[in-house]
Amino acid sequence: MALFKKKNEKRGFFQTIEDTLERFGFLKRESFFERHSIHFLNIAQFLGVINDNFFKYLIVFLFIDLKGIEASPIILTWVGIVYVLPFLLFSSGAGVLADRFSKQRMVIFLKFTEMIIMALGIIAFAFKSDWASYSLLFLLSMQSAFFGPPKYSIIPELVKEQKIPKANGLITSFTYFGVVVGTFLASFLTQVTDKNFPLTAVFATLIAIFGFIASVFIPKTLPKHSRKRVNPLFVYEIYKNLRYASRTPYLLAAIFGSASFLFIGAYFQLNIIPYAVQSMGYSEIAGGYLFLLTAVGIACGALLAGKMSHQRPEVGMACIAGLLLSALTFLIGVFHDFHIFIFISLFGLGVFGGLYIVPFDSFVQRYAPEIRRGQIVAASNFLSFCGVLIAPILLFVFSEGVDLSAAQGFMITAGIVFLCVLTVTSRLSGYFFNYLARVFVKPLYKVEMNHSPLGQEKPVVLLWKRIKGIHISLLAAFNPELHFYIPRTKKRYIDSFLKLFSAVDFIYVKDLKEGALKTFLKKVNKRKHQIPCLLFPYPEFLEEKSSAKLIRELKKTKDFDLVFVHINRVSRKEQIDRKHFKRAKISFSFKNHR
Repeated sequence: MALFKKKNEKRGFFQTIEDTLERFGFLKRESFFERHSIHFLNIAQFLGVINDNFFKYLIVFLFIDLKGIEASPIILTWVGIVYVLPFLLFSSGAGVLADRFSKQRMVIFLKFTEMIIMALGIIAFAFKSDWASYSLLFLLSMQSAFFGPPKYSIIPELVKEQKIPKANGLITSFTYFGVVVGTFLASFLTQVTDKNFPLTAVFATLIAIFGFIASVFIPKTLPKHSRKRVNPLFVYEIYKNLRYASRTPYLLAAIFGSASFLFIGAYFQLNIIPYAVQSMGYSEIAGGYLFLLTAVGIACGALLAGKMSHQRPEVGMACIAGLLLSALTFLIGVFHDFHIFIFISLFGLGVFGGLYIVPFDSFVQRYAPEIRRGQIVAASNFLSFCGVLIAPILLFVFSEGVDLSAAQGFMITAGIVFLCVLTVTSRLSGYFFNYLARVFVKPLYKVEMNHSPLGQEKPVVLLWKRIKGIHISLLAAFNPELHFYIPRTKKRYIDSFLKLFSAVDFIYVKDLKEGALKTFLKKVNKRKHQIPCLLFPYPEFLEEKSSAKLIRELKKTKDFDLVFVHINRVSRKEQIDRKHFKRAKISFSFKNHR
């Protein structure tokens, strides 16, 4: 991650010069279409999302009208499977094409094919044909599968690097706003037209035409000329891209975090209709309206996440949002009789969902290597839609296999989500701990750091007589890459928890002096993406002759800093100059050991 910092600092410096030259007219100003390119992309994808959900729900309502409400679980299962299969089959190839050709050209072509598919939908609904409806749903999903990689990987080509999280928040917000509109239109127009499905399909065709027009105004992007060819063994290609992504620090964990969200969303979207019918006494169309609350919440949460991610994607915030998401899902299953609570919880579920997905997607787009960005986004999409495929299967197993109610299904799914989020959080423990310390601990104190070595890339041994948790948290708030080691003679139960979900680790040795330094030396050689920091409470040991050889060994093996830490704390009562809330002042003084 230090490599990314250097790169970002250089880009920030040159970007400042570029902005200054542009202000005084030495550089060519961007055209109207270039300045608003992200908005044209957003309109095109927004209208496409509307059609995806609109068409999918029209098929659900059509088949429920023909076969009865009791067939809804089977209908929803098959619609879910048909919709997700193209994403699994074609995502890898779509990523290769996105790295090979102009992403803007791909977007225009795919929006054109959407118009054709929607026009054919009018005929399919007129004849109420099962095979034609499912075939067109498959083709529409195939179009969306090819649209996904260029849609997301084109963002870094349209906006500046520091604006990627905000652009991502905008795209994600309108994606789920499109889910809201599409789901609402399917329910609303089905009622207004008295279930005249061919007429509603005409409306979908008009939406596709406007989406195509918006795509034409996206500025041209240059192809990357990747020599990669589409491999029919797409699963192997996905594996290779994920393995390649694992070389970039924390990128693979962010991909899995992003993928888990679509499983949550897909299961919730499918299960909300049976839940509304069984637990709340509503009709299936009213159940479609219920999901609107969650989708509106996701749109709001996504915009909020984009604004909260200023300097970097806040994946630590995403981990907290994921834990709250699983808790709310469980409560929705338990308190299904309290309708007002359910309405509030559905909206809150969406807000936490938006806060969960945007940081992960932003992290993938920002740190994926440019030459393979389209393929890595495609691999992420593949995993995401594996989750979407699991959702209808899980719904079928719960409803038909073990005869569980929709509310019970939510409770079990909440446990699955909780375990998934915990796993991702443990892989991103440094960011999780950094976010907790930065948001919930650091604001309570006025912190000063003098001559701190913690921003450097090399390992640090801090000579610290009295190690306190609050001081570790304040240090961790400054850098998510810091990983603290504390020497101990015995293991405690809480140690395992701290190792999994914080930036604190422990060195268990009999000799807390020489043994701790030797073990730390081994840890330094194994850690590749973190800054190891040993909290050594025995500074007097370094004055002994026996330590000289060990210190020389450390210096030969790895450049490191050996510093004393002096902590000065001033209580709130002593700070009488503050008029309002008094923060305790803590200053850290670092001094190199000679």
